[in-house]
Amino acid sequence: MGFRELSIDIQYRSDEQDYVRQFLLPVLDQTTIYKRAVGFFSTTSLIELSAGLTGMAKRGGKIQIICSPRLSKEDLEAIDFGYKTREEVMTGCLERSITEPVNEFEEERLNLMATLIADGTLELKLAFLEDDNGIDIYHEKIAVFYDAEGNRVGFNGSMNDSENAYKNNFESILVYKDWYEGLREYVDALEHNFDHLWSDSTNKVKVIPFPKIIVEKLKEFQRGPVNYDIDYKQFGSYKGYVKGDFLKPPEGVTLREYQYEAIKNWKQQNYRGIFDMATGTGKTFTALGAISELGKNLNGKLAVLIVCPYIHLVGQWEEDVVSWGVNPIIAHSQSTTKNWKQKLMNAFKTFRSKGKAFVCITTNATYCDKEIQAMLHAVDEDMNFLLVVDEAHNFGAERISHLLHETVKYRLALSATIERHRDIEGTNRIFRYFGERCITYSLEEAICNGNLVEYDYHPVYAFLSQSEFKEYRKLTRQIKQCVEVEHGKTVLNEMGQMLLFKRSRLLAGAEEKIEVLRGLLEGYRKEKYMLVYCGATNIEVEQSQREDPKIEKQIQYITHMMNQEFDIATHQFTSEENLKERNLIKECFADGNYQAITAIRCLDEGVNIPDIRTAFILASSRNPKEFIQRRGRLLRKAPGKEKAVIYDFVTLPRRFDEVAFGDYEEDKSIILGEFARIYEFGRLARNRIEAENVMDELQDVYGVTIDMEDIKQMEEDDYE
Repeated sequence: MGFRELSIDIQYRSDEQDYVRQFLLPVLDQTTIYKRAVGFFSTTSLIELSAGLTGMAKRGGKIQIICSPRLSKEDLEAIDFGYKTREEVMTGCLERSITEPVNEFEEERLNLMATLIADGTLELKLAFLEDDNGIDIYHEKIAVFYDAEGNRVGFNGSMNDSENAYKNNFESILVYKDWYEGLREYVDALEHNFDHLWSDSTNKVKVIPFPKIIVEKLKEFQRGPVNYDIDYKQFGSYKGYVKGDFLKPPEGVTLREYQYEAIKNWKQQNYRGIFDMATGTGKTFTALGAISELGKNLNGKLAVLIVCPYIHLVGQWEEDVVSWGVNPIIAHSQSTTKNWKQKLMNAFKTFRSKGKAFVCITTNATYCDKEIQAMLHAVDEDMNFLLVVDEAHNFGAERISHLLHETVKYRLALSATIERHRDIEGTNRIFRYFGERCITYSLEEAICNGNLVEYDYHPVYAFLSQSEFKEYRKLTRQIKQCVEVEHGKTVLNEMGQMLLFKRSRLLAGAEEKIEVLRGLLEGYRKEKYMLVYCGATNIEVEQSQREDPKIEKQIQYITHMMNQEFDIATHQFTSEENLKERNLIKECFADGNYQAITAIRCLDEGVNIPDIRTAFILASSRNPKEFIQRRGRLLRKAPGKEKAVIYDFVTLPRRFDEVAFGDYEEDKSIILGEFARIYEFGRLARNRIEAENVMDELQDVYGVTIDMEDIKQMEEDDYE
């Protein structure tokens, strides 16, 4: 196959075509020689230039790139006035243009380009204007492609190889195919111009080799074998691309039967409904399959707004949407989409006038802001507009539920725990807006069907010290005084919420947990794939007799303890690490370079770390929504993972031999909360008898009989 078998238009404009998927990727897939004069050099431009080059990397070929240094006014003056030599200025300018990649895609693409430079497939040269008036910037954009049969395609126009050009700017190119009568001379002219540039034979333009120091710096981005699937992973399928294509599953991905059933039911409910699916069972891909089905039925004329509670979840959605063949608009305060507000406005206007599809992914917080709300106010009932809300239980809250627009035609809610904890009205708001469940796929079903791994559950006791229990009783009394009734509902006032948070920290940081963990870690010195789930709390660390105890974060103390005392290679994983650092930690964990990670709240926030085999949970929520999700994320499947092991630290107020008649009423707030979690975790465990024994022991010690109805009736003691 060569260029003649491709569907190549004579023009590509940003408002009508996808330049990357419809032109660049399919053409480069058949290219043996690629000549490109482009704009400014930077590692970002190299990343963008790499799109489509994996095919050439596999089969050999020749790539010649001419680009210009991004010279500032000060750089030009330094050369003109003789402060620095031309070589000094340009080398410094190029060094400033080399920046570290920010995600896995960029790392892999720089690895590809560095490999092509190292093996001689890719040559880079610098171009700049030089005449009697001094030096200036060269900024021409032309390209010539050869296929194996000698056919040529050329283009010129405004299209730069940059993220701005691909995603944000309005660009256009004119394309010439040399096997068409009358177009060969245009391709000849383009190639003539390029070759004259390459040989430094163009009047007023100076073309020189890249400085060796810059070439060597670029080679440092090599990190191992090239991932030849990077184009498919990032851009999805482009072969046979037609305008109606919208979200296609990546190659090798097949939805499961229950996922197809959910999509079918959603369709029968007029594309409204709820996917109530256990964590780890593929809610995201089921949703993408649903979007794809709706897009197909609408001939690709569909606008999609996806809303997630956290920024890092937006990143995970973005990666999945890209793998399904669409580059989404990312809308939040830390967005990688430059000028996302203007881009979203333009995309919506184009969709409204021409039906051109787009996908926007945002956070709950940004959804509430004026930009997103202004767009939603402009949506009418006849528009093919779809709202997808991940972790949709959050949208039952009164404040955000008021921002759900009735004019949105298509609706999809996703959650593993759609019922809001002790909030019937909030739950009803979700069902009234999104519709009925299209699927209920429980954790039990997922384990039985092999979609999640089985697990062993070990509840381990950690008792409060006398001083801790004294403080706990004091806080509980104060919290009870902060309970108020609003609109017939029991709530805590602001002071109560602060005291509740303080009490939760006290439980999470119980001193004895550290010693219990020490005892357990003795048997895991050589193990890998471990998680220690810490509380967002501090602990007192004893120093010398002359010094007061040092206050240290629990997670920092445990991380240091595991590294130093047990020689377990451990790294913490918290919100303090940026996205690049988080991805690197996950990669090192998956490779076994880190035996363990310590974390705070990561399992409540949707972070996907499927390789975890053993979890030590020192801090637990009393909210079933949170600890049920937490368990599901521990049970995700991974290569070689046959089961998970969960050690759950059960925090109790006093040792069993200190329990006296009547203590149950005082300890009830702790006992019922822990009992509920033991019951929920234990009922599906392979060793459920161990959890049952612990629950029996608790009831025997306190001389009471507890059933789940007791737990459902909890009032203020339920807040944790």
